[in-house]
Amino acid sequence: MAQLTELLKGELPAAIAKAREIYERGHKPDVVRIRRSFIRLEKFGGLVEDERKPLPKSERPLSAQMISPRGLTLKLYLLMLFSAQCEATAGKEWPDLYPIEPTAEKTDSWRGLVATIAKYDGPGVQAASVRTNKVRQIAEAMKTLEKMGLLTSATGVVGQVRKGVLLLCENGKSKSAGAANIPYTVPGGSEPYVEIPIEFFTNGWVHALTTSEIAALLMWFDVMKFDASILTLDDGSRIKYGYVLSDIRHGFYGLGRDAYETHQPLEAFEILRVATHSKRHDDGKWQNFNEDSSDMVAHRVLLQTEGFGREVGQVVPPVLHRRHTTGEWRRPFGW
Repeated sequence: MAQLTELLKGELPAAIAKAREIYERGHKPDVVRIRRSFIRLEKFGGLVEDERKPLPKSERPLSAQMISPRGLTLKLYLLMLFSAQCEATAGKEWPDLYPIEPTAEKTDSWRGLVATIAKYDGPGVQAASVRTNKVRQIAEAMKTLEKMGLLTSATGVVGQVRKGVLLLCENGKSKSAGAANIPYTVPGGSEPYVEIPIEFFTNGWVHALTTSEIAALLMWFDVMKFDASILTLDDGSRIKYGYVLSDIRHGFYGLGRDAYETHQPLEAFEILRVATHSKRHDDGKWQNFNEDSSDMVAHRVLLQTEGFGREVGQVVPPVLHRRHTTGEWRRPFGW
């Protein structure tokens, strides 16, 4: 709560304004396309017998590898995909990435597009120190992306990200030794990809959500596009919903229970609608649990993408305040 309040009073409005500026002068895509391989393993990673012992980090999809309490890597990479798709069309590369800091020739920069809390408690001029710390955070995130094979230094020298970078495909490095990096192109045609509403970026959600919430949200977008089910109501209307079992969540998406349970805040933000089976408690635990039970039904989830149409500062703070004062998220909808 305190961190978001600080962002809202500090860098978030300027970062939102910059994203909208980049969008308005660009190709104005309705969505940002993200290749499925960034979110979901192509081959099942294996069964996980204990929620406390998930897949090793290196074996998870790249999006799940980026989950970190205060990590910037996932958010920065998604902002790079957003910027690329504002400036390049389907099938095309984006060779002219922004620098970390603005210059006289390039006023767009990652420092301007990223919103962080870059505190500095040391001596010296506070404003300059905060800026320096933010640049360091961005450079470190870029180095992590470089190690993951998602970008490369423009100079060709590992680690020289401050001198410019080139964006690489969401697949990351091939596991075969000596495989060449694949330059990033905007997904198109028959490639499997998910579509994230552009408002996720232009209304600031990418900055305010945690990396666990973002990784889980990417999973739900994938489930809803490729594995959704249809429920026909009594009046003949149809609802599209998705669910994910624990073995699929672990073995394909690399997400543990903590990430899965972000459905609670995401529902409170009115991004998801969660329907629970009548035998489940509000916390998701099963009444009269039995290992052999055949009617253990996972949460049914509906995506409410129109929720991104609201600016994040109008939605998230009241929910977090209610959570802080009552200890509860909004109760799930009955199923």
